[in-house]
Amino acid sequence: MIPRKLTLKNFLSYRSTNLDFNGLHTACICGANGAGKSSLLEAITWVVWGKTRTVSDDDIIHLGEKNTRVDFEFIYNKEYYRIIRTRQRKGSGTLDFQIVSSNGYKSLSGKGLKDTQDNILNCLKIDYDTFINSAYLRQGRADEFMLRKPAERKKILADLLKLEQYEKLAESAKDSAKQYKIRSEEIARNLEDILSQLEEKQAINLELENTEKDLQYLQLKEEEKSIKLKEINLLHSQRDSLHDRVLWQRNQLDNIIQRIKTLETEKMGVDEEINKLNIILEQKSIITEKYQDLQDLRVEDQQLNDRFQIYQNLLTKKQKLEENLREESNNLILNIQKEKTNLENLIKQQEELEKIVIKTGDLTTEIQALKMCRERLKQLDEIQKDIVPFLQQQQNLKTALERELAKLEMELERIKQEEMNLHVKLAEVPKKRQDFFNLEKQLKELENKKNYQKRVQEKGESQKSLIEIYLNNQKTIEKQIEKLHQKLDILNQDHAVCPLCDRELDDNHLTHVIMKTREEEKQLESESWHYKTEKRNCERELEKLRLEYGKLNQELVNENILKQSYIKLENQLDSIEDIYNQYEKNQAEKEKLTQLLTSGNYAPEIQQQLLEIQNTIESFNYNEKDHALLRQEESNLRKVEYQQLKIKDVQNDLNKLLKRKPELDNKINELELEFKKLTENSSLQLKINEINREIQEINYDSNYHQNIRQNLQQLQSYEFQYLQLQEGKKQHPQLEKKLQQLTTNLDNYQQEKLTTETELKAIEEQLSSLKDYSLELQTLQQQWEQYRKNIDDLFRKKGGLEQSLATLKDREKDRLKLEKILEECQKNYRIYQELSIAFGKNGIQSLMIENILPQLETEANNLLARLTGSQLHVQFLTQKPKARSSKSASLKDTLDIIIADSQGTRSYETYSGGEAFRINFAIRLAISRILAQRSGTPLQLLIVDEGFGTQDSEGCDRLIAALNAIAEDFACILTVTHMPQFKEAFQTRIEVYKTEEGSKIRLST
Repeated sequence: MIPRKLTLKNFLSYRSTNLDFNGLHTACICGANGAGKSSLLEAITWVVWGKTRTVSDDDIIHLGEKNTRVDFEFIYNKEYYRIIRTRQRKGSGTLDFQIVSSNGYKSLSGKGLKDTQDNILNCLKIDYDTFINSAYLRQGRADEFMLRKPAERKKILADLLKLEQYEKLAESAKDSAKQYKIRSEEIARNLEDILSQLEEKQAINLELENTEKDLQYLQLKEEEKSIKLKEINLLHSQRDSLHDRVLWQRNQLDNIIQRIKTLETEKMGVDEEINKLNIILEQKSIITEKYQDLQDLRVEDQQLNDRFQIYQNLLTKKQKLEENLREESNNLILNIQKEKTNLENLIKQQEELEKIVIKTGDLTTEIQALKMCRERLKQLDEIQKDIVPFLQQQQNLKTALERELAKLEMELERIKQEEMNLHVKLAEVPKKRQDFFNLEKQLKELENKKNYQKRVQEKGESQKSLIEIYLNNQKTIEKQIEKLHQKLDILNQDHAVCPLCDRELDDNHLTHVIMKTREEEKQLESESWHYKTEKRNCERELEKLRLEYGKLNQELVNENILKQSYIKLENQLDSIEDIYNQYEKNQAEKEKLTQLLTSGNYAPEIQQQLLEIQNTIESFNYNEKDHALLRQEESNLRKVEYQQLKIKDVQNDLNKLLKRKPELDNKINELELEFKKLTENSSLQLKINEINREIQEINYDSNYHQNIRQNLQQLQSYEFQYLQLQEGKKQHPQLEKKLQQLTTNLDNYQQEKLTTETELKAIEEQLSSLKDYSLELQTLQQQWEQYRKNIDDLFRKKGGLEQSLATLKDREKDRLKLEKILEECQKNYRIYQELSIAFGKNGIQSLMIENILPQLETEANNLLARLTGSQLHVQFLTQKPKARSSKSASLKDTLDIIIADSQGTRSYETYSGGEAFRINFAIRLAISRILAQRSGTPLQLLIVDEGFGTQDSEGCDRLIAALNAIAEDFACILTVTHMPQFKEAFQTRIEVYKTEEGSKIRLST
């Protein structure tokens, strides 16, 4: 991938900029710390892979903006490509992948953002992790490989080579081996059970022969008892017939006796009802008379109710008219009182006005003094009119001078405040540096925990798969058991048939089939219990993993906050140099402002103009104080004019009051006359009198009405007695007829009772003459049932033995089948066990690292030779003897790096910062080139974003020489630095600087 053009809009510190890579081969990206050098390179990784070092995707958007866009053009495999990626704040983004053809840009985008990203990866054949570990040497990671322990170096190298896929294969092989091992153990246990069952076959055959002999003997005995039982049963049946007849006759006699009792009870009830009706009929004249009185009182009560309704309506009308009359009377009374109050107030005002006229005397002297005062004031006003422009100009100049003084004081205060803030920031620098290093350490620890959490999750998924397998097996077995239960239900029914051929089973075959089915049920329940046990074990293991995973989640919950704090501290530390510069600038400005305020030599032009204006004002001989006193005197005398006008107004008001007084007297007399007419001869009063007359004509008496209602209440019971009387007249003939019928039926049942008793006595005499075979029959029945039971037991035993033999025959077939399956499972277990070892860290992974290390060592030493003039040499050791062991003891795996110079080998920590950096740089670059070769993508772009501050002059020259030496291997090399002596070594420089509009770039050659 060879870059050609990069266009940024609102990306990180950049608002709008573009960079043309055409003609750039080896270039230096330089600028102050925090200017945005690394952000320029982050734009390339974001537009191509959508990934940056920021925690949130919204953090890449420039502060205060709503969206960002990056447009990147590059050449790959001699084809010209273009990628455009955009993002909205708190929203979605877009991705467009294009190729340049003869007709312009042609889209290679997919249906969505993910499909388009896949198309980019398929085209470039390199993902983000491979890129940043090969073409992009990021800040702070050059020494990562060297500072780790040997075992960790091997882990880092395995991660860079993406050997985790082999680890996944190893885990998968382990899981498969475990499954086959579990299955083998299950089959072995089943084979042991089958072999133990097959050992019982000879004993079952002998027991079956003895059972058949016992069965023949019992069948002969049972047949003899059955013949004897039939003979006795026939004799006993004749006596049973007579006995049943006796029972039936007794039952009939009981029914007749019960019916006689019922008829007698019913007859007594009818007699009682007839007696009650006779009592009511004897009171016929009294009930009829009282009932008629009740009807008369009801008619009179209705008439009184009608009169009461009319009386009530008249009272309501009367109340409304009286209310209206009271309302109008009250209004007239209020108006009379109001007018009288107005008259009293008018008399009081007249008296007060007359007092004011008497109190006010002659004002001629005061009027003359006021006139002279106004003439002198007019002269001073004329002088003031001429001097006012000069006074205003004087005031404006004083205000301007005070404003300049306030500006200087505010600026001085601002600088002091800013100085205090800068002091606080500079005091926090050591702590922030320490916090930065602590955060970096915590983030590395969290990264290790995330990797461990991933392994815990993978183990959890494996346990879930096992649980699902066991659960499915268990469900399958439960379905089979349910089918066997249904089969047993069918076999336990009468006339059961064979479940295979649908033919009816005899007792022997039925017993055999039931025993075989129950044996299968027992075997399936055993298998189900085994799967349940294994599932519970897996669930317990899964619960442990979940607790471990949750604990790790709690520990990782603050990772994003730590990353944000890390980036924030990194940016703050990058801006320390700007803080020092600002502090020095503030010191100079503070000294200058302090000197001006102390000497008072600020705004000299304004002070000169103010002096000239003051001289001009003094030439007018005008005193503002005398002018103000004269104004005060004129103001005091002006009250005389007010008093003069007030006397005229009082006289006018007095005349008006004298005219209004007769009007009020007349109005009061008219209102009192109107009130008298209202209470004596008004239409309302006449209507009230008419209603009183109508009330007297109605002549309604409430006491008399109440007496009528009480009499009605007393006679109310005679209405029910009258109804009973009418009903009794109808029912009396019917009850007489019913009584006669009951008497006839009772006589008939008495006769039937005598007949039944005679027949019963005759049958009982005949029954007593016959012999009772009950005891003998019971004894024979018990003997026959015991023989039958013993025969059934023997049949069941025979069927069980035959079923056992059939089951053993099936078990023999199962044994042969399971032995074959066991052999296959053990074979597969060995295969997957060997695969898990082969794919593990000590298998293919270790072999691949062993094969790649010589190439890595050669690449690193070639680069070191260029960087150090062949002064340093590295060697990778993958095995060494175990500590405290003999020479013949086995070796252990490691990844030690032996560094040698002209004086011999020594540890990495003893080398200077410059030497260590060159070693780190050589190894890091060698790893990058090997990773690019393994990905199948030629490494045409190299980005070195590392600090070179540890290098002396000679080290810088060697690094530059090394970069120039490897320049032919790359189409484009970009180096990031802020060191002036280092950037001067490059003819082509991409200078990054900050402005108020964001970061900017400038290309210089």
